[in-house]
Amino acid sequence: MAVDPLIELRDVNKYFGELHVLQDINLSVGRGEVVVVIGPSGSGKSTLCRAINRLEAIQSGTIVLDGQPLPEEGKALARLRADVGMVFQSFNLFAHKTVLENVSLGQVKVRGRSREDAVKRSRELLERVGVADQASKYPAQLSGGQQQRVAIARALAMSPKVMLFDEPTSALDPEMINEVLEVMRQLANEGMTMIVVTHEMGFARSAANRVVFMADGRIVEDRTPDEFFTDPHSDRARDFLSKILHH
Repeated sequence: MAVDPLIELRDVNKYFGELHVLQDINLSVGRGEVVVVIGPSGSGKSTLCRAINRLEAIQSGTIVLDGQPLPEEGKALARLRADVGMVFQSFNLFAHKTVLENVSLGQVKVRGRSREDAVKRSRELLERVGVADQASKYPAQLSGGQQQRVAIARALAMSPKVMLFDEPTSALDPEMINEVLEVMRQLANEGMTMIVVTHEMGFARSAANRVVFMADGRIVEDRTPDEFFTDPHSDRARDFLSKILHH
């Protein structure tokens, strides 16, 4: 168990109709920890990610963020969402706003910063993710890799306590994947608490403190990358790794 848990899931269950997509999930993520969630398609990885900021409601169990149970709705939920940065497969940027506006908007509206402060912070973050020169462009004028880095900057702009990444590179062309993973590695090195759902095993190996392997809505293994990749305990994990790791 994490020493100083920032996120705790206790006996979490989620159904879509008859389908039991999250089954008695227990997971604890400590401050500054990078947890990579992997597993076959349909194993519940994305649903787990989305449950943590309540994009998916759960049927039973509790999710606690920084000592507070997840609020149901309303202002408390909006505040919570600001504390949990989320980066999706699709970039979800506002098409009719510039890159700079995309990153500044939430800071003003949700965090109540002055426009001037928001713009200053946005420029710093765009610099940090390597797209400062794109600030005045619109999302459609950027490559997929650049858009995803803007999406990361936008999430960071809210000063979140934790960042959730739901397959952030799966919609990208191969040559753009690394530029996004590089930004994520940098965040990991700086001590950002991160939960990352990904198919990028190299990232899992190099950046994760723990690898959580899911299958059929359950957590099957939760171990260090070294242990998991060299000596998976379960048949499911062995089978999964043999399919994806080309030795």
